[in-house]
Amino acid sequence: MRGERPQRTQRTRRPEETGFPDPEPFFSSVSVSSIFFLSLVAGTSAMAQPAEEEPAHVANPTVTLTLADPSPVIGVTGETELRIEVSDPPESPMPVPRVLCSAGQIEDLGRDGPTTFTARYVLPSSRYPQPAILVADFGGSGGPLRGFFPVRLRAAATPSLRTDPGASVTLHVGDRDFGPQVAPADGVVNVPVVVPPGVEFATARSVNQHGMATEQVLDLRVPYSQRLLFVPPESLAAGSVAEIAVYAVEPSGYPANAATVVMRAPGGKVQPLGSHGTGEARFLVRAPTVLREKTLRIEAQLKGQSTTRIATLVPLVPGRATGLALEPEAPRLARDGRTAVRVFVAAEDAYGNPVEARRADVLVDGQPARVVSSERGKPMVVVSAAPGTKRSEVVVEGVLDASYAIRRIPIGTRRAPTSPWPPDDFSPRYTLTPRLGFLWNLGTETGAALLVDATAYPSTRHPDFGMGLSLGIIESYFVAESRGGITRTSLTTLPLLFALHGRMAVGRGFLALGAGAGFALAIGRMHSYGAAVTGAGYGAAASAGIEAGFRLGRAQLVLFLQYLAVYLGELSSGDRIPGNAAGAVVGVGYRFGW
Repeated sequence: MRGERPQRTQRTRRPEETGFPDPEPFFSSVSVSSIFFLSLVAGTSAMAQPAEEEPAHVANPTVTLTLADPSPVIGVTGETELRIEVSDPPESPMPVPRVLCSAGQIEDLGRDGPTTFTARYVLPSSRYPQPAILVADFGGSGGPLRGFFPVRLRAAATPSLRTDPGASVTLHVGDRDFGPQVAPADGVVNVPVVVPPGVEFATARSVNQHGMATEQVLDLRVPYSQRLLFVPPESLAAGSVAEIAVYAVEPSGYPANAATVVMRAPGGKVQPLGSHGTGEARFLVRAPTVLREKTLRIEAQLKGQSTTRIATLVPLVPGRATGLALEPEAPRLARDGRTAVRVFVAAEDAYGNPVEARRADVLVDGQPARVVSSERGKPMVVVSAAPGTKRSEVVVEGVLDASYAIRRIPIGTRRAPTSPWPPDDFSPRYTLTPRLGFLWNLGTETGAALLVDATAYPSTRHPDFGMGLSLGIIESYFVAESRGGITRTSLTTLPLLFALHGRMAVGRGFLALGAGAGFALAIGRMHSYGAAVTGAGYGAAASAGIEAGFRLGRAQLVLFLQYLAVYLGELSSGDRIPGNAAGAVVGVGYRFGW
């Protein structure tokens, strides 16, 4: 992909007029014989024009980056030393910075003094002129501390041109002339050149033995090179705000206008902050509160230049823990001291995102306990009663960040179970419950119901409060009013409800209350005087119920009583169903948990 080029109008002479063939790409090869010549050219250029070729641009005046070779040439210079110095440091010694570059590599970063660091800057292997951005980022709680240095990487090449034998050929590249080179008998002449970034065209001038001069504009066909560099934080906590810097340079390698940098963060919020200096744009980025993804994608580009667009992924992590839960696998401990109970530790931040609970400090009766992982990788501590103890309970306490939890486990004569249900959880976090029930609409008519509930209990601080969806099919029979008089109706109703649930552990079972609201679709078949009419309709639906569960192997047997209200109104056939088209449902279910 090539960058945008300005439109130029240039008359190109035919080969027989100029003595040159159609131009070929310059950056295909570099002859060995030209390396010494290029080294001299690079050295002369660096000594003659150090300030003009490589001006030092520092975004933050307290951090300075310099290269031992301020004007490196790709194809001649393999690597050069990078030096980082901090003047008027906020602390001494300074921490080792994070060094980023847009082209090439940074290797062997090390300390050279309390506020001085050195590294090797390895030039990129792609042999074409390009800009490079070097940034040293110290971070820290006192605010961002960065240094910015743009590098204009020149490239060496040896193009081959065909002209008249004995002609003198000169190539004008940028603001310099290379040559002259005398064409041999076959007319093919090689001219070693050094091309700075931002230069896309060169002028070839040939003077033959008769003094006739011809010129041709050559397209150097320089590939596009990246001109932006992100300096993102190493991670973003949920709901937090962090500064992200974007550095931009022109194709020539000089700093670009930072006001032309735009940034987007789908899933987050971006606020421009302006710039400390030319080439640096700063933005505030707010991370999402609910972490549905592991990373936040951030994009930046120069305004109106889609080819400059770059993207990066910033890892998203939960915030500080504000909720901590201690869940024992059994309700009590055996007094003999030989049976242990696992207490699982879970935590979440202020937005409900799970937090790594292995960092928690746990005390059992005031003594530190080690947090280990279960077979499924869940954090837990193992608790047992001391043999012969007269105490009535064991106290488990946990602290993590800003959260605190306490759990008192009674000590009784009943032996604690060795196989908890379900594994690693006293109460399942996700449940799926198919139900089969008997419908009674408080009249003389009855029906049957098949319901399926899917529920999640996502909160660690409130592990017994859940929400989910309920989908069902109800077949009922009753009497309805129609245009033909009294009609016996069979109604198939499909309710879809969003439900809330609250449960409470009772021994090895539970007791739960639930309520939901949604809508229902219905298909009615009306039979009147031997004729059958079919109609469809929809309406609002609501439910409320109570249920009790008992452990049955690795699942639960559920008994429930639910009142389901469905108000359909008039069907498409013109028949009207007055009042509640459902009723009370009593039945049994089988609950799976994870």
